[in-house]
Formats: sequence, structure tokens, C-alpha cells
Amino acid sequence: MVERPQYFENTLTLPSINAATLSESLQELRTAVHNGAQLVKENSPLPEAWGPSGLFRAFPGIALAFLRLDYQSSVLKDARLAWPDYRQFALQRIPSSPPDAELLASRLSPLGSSCPITAIMMQILANAAQNNWQDNCHINVTKDNITCLRDAVQLALKNEPLVVHDGRRMGGDEVLFGRAGLLWALSSIRSHRFDQESQRALSPVLESIPELIRVIIDAGKQGSREYIEKNGVEGSHPLMYAWMEGYYCFGAVHGATGILTILLSCEPEELAEYIPVIGETISALCQLSATNDGHLPMTAPSFSFGQRSELVQLCHGIPGLLILLGAAFKHRGLTHNHWNPSWDQAIYLGSGRIWEEGLLSKGGSLCHGVSGNAWAWLLLHDAFEYNSDSINDAREAYLQRSQLSALPNMQISQSLKGDFFLSRALAFMLHARETKPYNASSMPSDKDYRMPDEPYTLFEGLAGNVCAWAETCTVLQARLRKMELVEQGVCARNGLPRDSIFQHALSRQIGFPALGGNGAMGIY
Repeated sequence: MVERPQYFENTLTLPSINAATLSESLQELRTAVHNGAQLVKENSPLPEAWGPSGLFRAFPGIALAFLRLDYQSSVLKDARLAWPDYRQFALQRIPSSPPDAELLASRLSPLGSSCPITAIMMQILANAAQNNWQDNCHINVTKDNITCLRDAVQLALKNEPLVVHDGRRMGGDEVLFGRAGLLWALSSIRSHRFDQESQRALSPVLESIPELIRVIIDAGKQGSREYIEKNGVEGSHPLMYAWMEGYYCFGAVHGATGILTILLSCEPEELAEYIPVIGETISALCQLSATNDGHLPMTAPSFSFGQRSELVQLCHGIPGLLILLGAAFKHRGLTHNHWNPSWDQAIYLGSGRIWEEGLLSKGGSLCHGVSGNAWAWLLLHDAFEYNSDSINDAREAYLQRSQLSALPNMQISQSLKGDFFLSRALAFMLHARETKPYNASSMPSDKDYRMPDEPYTLFEGLAGNVCAWAETCTVLQARLRKMELVEQGVCARNGLPRDSIFQHALSRQIGFPALGGNGAMGIY
């Protein structure tokens, strides 16, 4: 058996960005969502009770995928296709009984762990779906669930940056198992409305969010001090988060880029005092990427699994930094005061690494596959297509602070436009249909993608691809509407904020599962 390479050579062609191409792509991706979701439904048995895993690779993640499709259904429906009942598919996969799982200080995130928070999140979302995702619906939360959320917050506030699990000291802030994952859950819960009794009981829990932010920031500062004490100042960043004891991670699932992306989803007033250290850390991560030709190393000090080159995937690698930057560009105060040319350089070089090395032989998954690698471009497309005035203002503010007349590497900054990102995202998202298990063809191919270990799950399988295709549909719908308005002579700057069709498409862009990037939408 021939060993697969880490990634396949990219022979894809960048599509032209015009109305005809986008309309055709929208139709193709709607079909992929429809057919892919049907495959997930047929190959994921209904659970009888909550299992030992979280959203990452078990049935709750599949239920979340179907809930996302239900929320986005107005953008996904195609008259040529019978519309499935995604809401029912989801509800069938959300047991009503409580899980038989202990709340552990080392397992506070609903994403990766056997954690009762997973069940609470999914039951809240099920309630919202049954109320047609209406802003004025009033969700009920049981007293036991509120008590569990309160206990989780109390554990999180007491935790040290390193927590013990199965005899090992591991980082306690990562998205997969730690406090950042809990923060994202609480931010998502806060986006919903609850009945009066539930709201009263939940208020102390949700009012703890600023304190949870503080302990996560403090842990990053402590990690930086400990890194410097052991390794010296070279290679240190203002905020550093341990993955394993002694190794500080940068990837989105296990390290700083994911933690910071979630922090940026919080309310501006909750972040105000931390914006300087967040901005400095983003710049340090961008500079680290630039010194590695667009790659983002796994850890500092260096650690690897013996792979032949740096990983290009969400959990470890440059896609996490680009997702963080996509979120950062939507935060006006952060961008205006802390943007510097390293941000654009990181995006340009990082996009090059993803384009050249992002067709991973592991397949199409979110965590380490084609669609996950492409998602950052969707966020960056929106940032540069719809917030270009804010970005240009930030560049001008940098010139004034630095007393410069022109940006270094001006041609890099000028090349970063909405079309730059959308063409790359489309090429990858459409190509992801060639990966297994969506592509069941036995015909030989020059790209022999392997079957994922968990073929139909959210982060390792087809359910994640379906979510990525659906999110791309929302991006295409919004961009096509902008094109229509411009063709009608409507000023994009003034017309887009008032156009209900455009705004509806934007409102259906949920962001990356468990990370977001568009703020807390309430759907995890």
C-alpha cells in the first residue's frame, strides 16, 4: 500500500467572481448540502442516551449540524429538491434525559468532553428551534441545568492554568476541553431569551462572564511569564496558553488563536481593558507566522508528531490564525488601534500556505481537512468586502502612529480584497465534494483522500463538510445580493445596511462551529 502524502498538490483553478459563477456555485453547494445531510442521517444511528463524548466526534455534533441547517434553511432551500426536516433530524438526536456524566474541572468545554454542559447546550438549542428561532421566544431551563452551569463557572474560576486529567497536567483554557469552550457556551446561551424564572436563576451565571474572561486573560499572562522564565524572552508572546505542560500551543482547537477568537465574541465593554494585550498577542502571532513563511508552528518550544512539514489545519496551524484575524477585523476598536502590516502579511502568506498545502490527504473535515482550511477565507471575505472602510481607517491610523507616508509591502495590502478570499474558498469548498464519504466513487483519482476515522461526525466527518457548504451558501447569497444592488445603482456603503435581503443572508452566517468569528449568534 502506497503511503499517502501529508497533502496533495493543488491543481485547482481559481474561479472568477461574477454573478454567473456565484449563482452556479450556490446551486451546486445547495445540492451538496441536501445530499450530504441525507448521507449523514442515513449513517448516524439515533442515540438512546448521552454518550461519553462531546460535540467533536459523537452524535451531539451531528445534532448541532442539523440545527444549523434548520436555522439556515431560508438560504439553503432549492425548488428542485425536496426539503428535509432538519429540525426533526436534530431533535431525534437530542435525548431529553440528563446525561450520566460528572462535571470535571479538567473537562468544562462541551466540545470535546463527556461533559453535562453538552446536553444543556443542545437542549437549549432544541427549545429555540422548536420556537422557530424567534428572538421573542422564552426558553425554559431546568433548575438542575442552571445549577450545573453555576458549578461549571465556579470550577473554571478556581482552576489554575494547568489542570490534572488522567494523571497529566494539561492546559485548562483550550477550546476543546477548557475554559474557552465554556466561555463560548455561556456566550451562546446569553444570546437567547428565557422565561422569567429561568432568566432570574441564570443571571448570576451569565454575570460571571466578565470574571471568566479575566481569569482566561490572567492565565495567558501567567503562561507568558512561565515561558520566559524557562526559555527566555525570545519567542514569547504577551498571552501564552499551555497545551501540555511546558508546551504553549497556537492552534485554534488547542491554543491561543482559538481562545482569542472566542474572547473577541464577548461584549466590547467586557473586553475594553484587555484589548491592548489581545492586539499585541495577535501581532506577535502574525510575526511568528511571517518568520515561518506563512506557517504557524504547533507549539513553543517546538513539538511535532513526526510529520514532514508544519501542519496546515485548524487544530494546529495557520487556518486558526486566519480565523482569528477574520474575527479581529470585525472589532473596530481593536483594528483601529492595533493593526499593523504584519496582519496583512500573515493573511497573504498564510493564504499561500493553505492554497499550496491545504488539500490534506486526511480528507474534507473541519479539524484537519479541506473544508476546515477553507472556512477562514469565508470570514476574511466578509471582513474585507463589507468592512473595507474600517480596515483602511486602521491602516491610516497605523501610518499616523508610525509617522510613515506609505505602508511597507503596500502591494500585499492592496491585493487583499473580498474576491481574493472568496475565489479560494469556493475552489476548496467545491473540491471538498471529492472527499469521502461524500464521494463514494471507486474510480481512481490523483487525490486519494482517506476515509475519516469518524466519517459522519461534525469535526472529523461529513457533518462538518455539510456545515461548511451551508455557510458558504449564506456568504454567496449575501454577495449576490450586493451585486444586484450595485447593478441597480444602489450605493453599497449606504444601501447594504438597509437592505433586508442582504441583512437576512448575513444573519444566517453562524461562523465556525465552537469558534464563531461573527460574534455569539446563539447556535454554538
